[in-house]
Amino acid sequence: MGQPIHRFIHLEDQATFDEHCRRFAETGALDRWELRMVDADGVKFWVALAVTLAEETDGTTDFRVVVNDISERKRFEAEREELAIQLNQAQELKHLASLAGGIAQDMNDVLGAILGLATVHADTLPRENPVHHAFEIIAKAATRGGDLVRSLVTFARQRPIEERVVDLNALLSNEVRLLDRIILSRLELVLDLDPTLKPILGDVSSLLRALLNLCVNAMDAMPEGGTLTLRSRNGAEETVEVQVLDTGSGMSPEAQAQVFDPYYTTKDGGKTSGLGLVLVRGIVAAHRGQLHIESRVGHGTSVFLRFPACQEAPQPSSDSLPIVSGQALTVLLVDDDDLVQEALTMLLEELGHQRYTASRGEDALALLEGGLRPDLIILDVNMPGLGGAKTLARIRETWPEIPVLLATGRVDPAVFELLKRHPGVGLLTKPFTHEELVLKFGAIQPS
Repeated sequence: MGQPIHRFIHLEDQATFDEHCRRFAETGALDRWELRMVDADGVKFWVALAVTLAEETDGTTDFRVVVNDISERKRFEAEREELAIQLNQAQELKHLASLAGGIAQDMNDVLGAILGLATVHADTLPRENPVHHAFEIIAKAATRGGDLVRSLVTFARQRPIEERVVDLNALLSNEVRLLDRIILSRLELVLDLDPTLKPILGDVSSLLRALLNLCVNAMDAMPEGGTLTLRSRNGAEETVEVQVLDTGSGMSPEAQAQVFDPYYTTKDGGKTSGLGLVLVRGIVAAHRGQLHIESRVGHGTSVFLRFPACQEAPQPSSDSLPIVSGQALTVLLVDDDDLVQEALTMLLEELGHQRYTASRGEDALALLEGGLRPDLIILDVNMPGLGGAKTLARIRETWPEIPVLLATGRVDPAVFELLKRHPGVGLLTKPFTHEELVLKFGAIQPS
């Protein structure tokens, strides 16, 4: 063709090509190279070169070069590598979900003890007492921790803990009221809500956690000020869209490609776990939704959340107990956690109830077989030995008249299945307040 070979070697591979040429000139051995070339129109493609020394005559050395276009093979390899990366990420998220579920169970036991004791002591003190205010703060902190754990559980289960009709406009309005206290005059907040927005089915605490996480990310991207816009719209095909828009620093394509990698973060070390957007995406997916991010360096970031619109009202929960009066009760508390036992014992005594305790299902059954007839059994779901589910089955088989409250910090499909399978069984979700316990007990008929 009368043109130098470098004319057809891709710029990024010319150094590699020169190195191969030098090595071949020194050894003369058969060599196979893979590099990128460009055709006469400048279109890039992958080739494999096989170079051999043909013959040397009249002081001239001839080479034989076989060129194979391997672009298709390279494309398949790239797709396979991408699939391997996605599989690895899916496995990491699965491990994270399992870990989150386990942590949620333990954390809810701890938070339940804190929240229960804080609320019961706050209720025994006059509001003007400084200690009453201190207990209120403790209760609020424990409640906020419980909301965070609910988000972890939603992420772990890939479905909401509870599903009820949710007004996203109300959630966004509450978010603005909360943010107004935080950002002061540093940022401009714009609320652009569609008054005809359709509702969705979901878990309020988890959705609030996701929105707060996105707003905090947006604020961090605007340290020198800017505009944060929260927008709602009805979308196509019976969907609802929420947009979180900022005018901050934006993200490079490289950063966008990694934002959903576990532990990846663009923030300074120590400021975040790097799990924020992973949890947000998990919460959105649990609500059968989709999350999409658009961003440009220097032009801000736009996050789009799309959810299916609510088609019908959710069915009422099946965990209700017979509605009757709230007299003093004899309560059998079955829980293997000493902290939970001590906290609930104080709560029960403060409410004027008599309590018996058991650390395992086997111990509870032994008390019942020995003649104990409580007005109510509070039964932990996750226990060693016989466990909550098998203990419940034995109780309902032999003593079906005794009301049971299933207490758990990890509400999953198995728990709902237990509630459907056994009538007269209620649900007490950890952590719970003193008031929530009173409401549950108000629906129990003393025997």
